[in-house]
Amino acid sequence: MDRAGEAVCRAVYGTNYERLRANVRALHPALDAWMITEGYGRTLGRPGLDLARRECCVVAQVAVQGAARQLHSHLLGARRAGAAGAALNEVLDLVRPLLGPEEMDVAERLWAEVVR
Repeated sequence: MDRAGEAVCRAVYGTNYERLRANVRALHPALDAWMITEGYGRTLGRPGLDLARRECCVVAQVAVQGAARQLHSHLLGARRAGAAGAALNEVLDLVRPLLGPEEMDVAERLWAEVVR
């Protein structure tokens, strides 16, 4: 297994790491291996941007996809990775024109839960 990918995934998901892994493995073990190796090892863990900035990018991506569950996870992950609240406010402001009113309401509600 990809140790770097595991470390990055653990940094993003914190205490929810084991539950995430179990849920993804239940879908299919190959998906779990791909998530760790490709998603967290090669993509989020590669050199260049730090993890906080990469997580801000993921927040923007999942927000415009309307993926509320993933948005919540990555808002939390961005904070765990060291992203400042102001940076995440900026990310949400940047994607605002791309979201419908209901999607933006969801994003703002999830962000409020994270900063509580």
